[in-house]
Amino acid sequence: MLRRTRVSVSTRRWIQSQTGTQPRVLIVGGGPVGLATGYFLEQLYGVPARIVERQVQPTTHPQAHFLNLRTMEVLKSAMPVFHNRLLEQAAPSDLWRDYIYTTGVGKAREFARIDQFGSCIPRPLSTKQELLDALSDVSPTQFLHFPQNRFENMLSTFLEESNITIEREIELLDLKREPNGQSTVKLKHLRSNRVEEATYDYVVGADGAHSLVRQLNGIEMVGVRNLQSIVNVHFTCKTLSAAAREHPAMLYFVFNENVIGVLIAHDLHHGEWVLQIPFFPPQETLAQDFSEAQCKTIVRQLLLDNVHIDDKDISILSVGQWQMSARVAKQYDSDHRVFLVGDAAHQFPPAGGFGMNTGIQDAHNLAWKLAWAIQHDGENSTFPVDKQQLLRSYEHERQHIAKLNTQLSLRNVERTMKIPNALNVSHNNAKILESIINSVPVKFLPLSMQREVIQGIMKVGKKPLSLLDAEGSSLGERMRRRVQEIVNKRAGLGMLFYHFDIGFSYDTQRWGSRAKQLMQEDALNVSAIFGKKTADKSDAFVPRFEVGMRFPHIWCECAKTNKRVSTTTLVDHLRNSDTDQRLVRFALLVDEKEWAQSALKGDQDSAIWEHVDVVLVSLNGQQKAAEGSNLSRVHVNLSDETSALWTQFQDSFSAALVRPDGHIGYLWAKSSDTTLAEAIQLAVKVAS
Repeated sequence: MLRRTRVSVSTRRWIQSQTGTQPRVLIVGGGPVGLATGYFLEQLYGVPARIVERQVQPTTHPQAHFLNLRTMEVLKSAMPVFHNRLLEQAAPSDLWRDYIYTTGVGKAREFARIDQFGSCIPRPLSTKQELLDALSDVSPTQFLHFPQNRFENMLSTFLEESNITIEREIELLDLKREPNGQSTVKLKHLRSNRVEEATYDYVVGADGAHSLVRQLNGIEMVGVRNLQSIVNVHFTCKTLSAAAREHPAMLYFVFNENVIGVLIAHDLHHGEWVLQIPFFPPQETLAQDFSEAQCKTIVRQLLLDNVHIDDKDISILSVGQWQMSARVAKQYDSDHRVFLVGDAAHQFPPAGGFGMNTGIQDAHNLAWKLAWAIQHDGENSTFPVDKQQLLRSYEHERQHIAKLNTQLSLRNVERTMKIPNALNVSHNNAKILESIINSVPVKFLPLSMQREVIQGIMKVGKKPLSLLDAEGSSLGERMRRRVQEIVNKRAGLGMLFYHFDIGFSYDTQRWGSRAKQLMQEDALNVSAIFGKKTADKSDAFVPRFEVGMRFPHIWCECAKTNKRVSTTTLVDHLRNSDTDQRLVRFALLVDEKEWAQSALKGDQDSAIWEHVDVVLVSLNGQQKAAEGSNLSRVHVNLSDETSALWTQFQDSFSAALVRPDGHIGYLWAKSSDTTLAEAIQLAVKVAS
């Protein structure tokens, strides 16, 4: 059950004082991460924030397209209405659970396929609910294949419905720090050319890989800037989608004598695709090598010669180039007043889909810490937490996660390259080609001649790929068999990484050591395996109760409302629509029998209870009578699996303090005499 406490007069005054006040936080950047940051601050914690964005409208390019479990849990907890809209609009998972290795689009051209969901999730899934059911032992939600352009548009609309303004066509020009710690910024209104000057307590840079916020604060990026240059061709083609429905997948790794690339099926229903192709600038250029006509030819080369595509059916929406990078900001903040989130703080290779997910989780981590610092500013403070230490923990926690996600993404790139290696068209060959072009005397040739050299070598190198489609070719059969062996061992690129998704920890030392073990080859081969039924696989994901980790998912039922909620969404669920509940709050989970004798009760009139919701847990509905009219109950669902997980907790611990972001801040051992105040202070210091 849940114990609610009174909100102090001073705290109530703070909450009321924020209504209609000037923004305390400026968020530069209105992409998914900036929008999420603004929503968390405004709607969860009542902190006035301002979002400015240089672009006129949300992105039209799909970019990121995978939302992992932890991101979906954050959205389910903080934005349940938006989360449910995503589930409603997402494509059925059977259309995107596979990766395919193929010479083109069409069942006859496929030579290897992998079910990325693995053996823990049944196939087929006839309804969307079946995927939720399959994952219900580890999460209350599911991962999604959902293109960023649609995600960002929907999120923008949702913020507007929530009365959060996104000020577009406003560009940051300058940022200067004041002696009192505030930041004075110059903003240019692009429509009118008016320059505005304003001052904020905090600034959040969510302005992407080329972040001006980062540059103005002199923060460097560390890592590899250009692993490979890539061209993205964003297009629609209904004929291609019709062919793909024979063998639907999220990714098609295409290898034929004309095209080597990764084809992403963003929306089969509307025929929306992105093709990623290796690119060699400056010898190759978009104008010379990827004109609209050339891109249409490339699309045709994805299908058999006897498949006719009407020219009007191919619409090239955009063509752009980008560099695959693996970099993390040297600092995540400047004097705990200016913070970086998302691509401004880290850039990963796309292998594994960690970019946008890590960014949204950055925002989730930062928002409650900023809100705490603002809510407890000066005379409003009612609890002795070191604000600077709390704000410092953002960098310590999230930078470490980004560094490990960078390493995992690079490992995924290595594993991706096993297939091209087996086909003798490896990334190393591309690097050798680059070294040839940059060698004497080739580098002194005109660019046009260098381009001819590149394209001539590539044409010869791709020629053997024609054997993959050739009947009776022993070499083609050997190449296909080599790829199938890699795929059957699940030794190529994966989609699901439960340990890094919902099993990471802010205990940097412990998680750093474990993460390196989980990046080994054998562990990555089983990265999609979870649950106690797979206990024979030592690297399979199993929920753990450890400080720094997210509190494991357990279904609970609120006896007062009869609503089923997950422990992963519990902190936000306990916050009702009353503005009094916009305080940053922790949740104290304790067995009801333990609570009766617990020293944690302490002084129930203490100001500390403003920041804590007490959740008394009882199994099988065996709860005692409420101790007052202001009590409501949350008890664990009666399923054997749920009861077993809570019993596992009870075997070692008497209570858990869950932070506002759902991570475990402190665990009370059976004999512990740690006070609640001490535990909150330790939760703040968990990563310092």
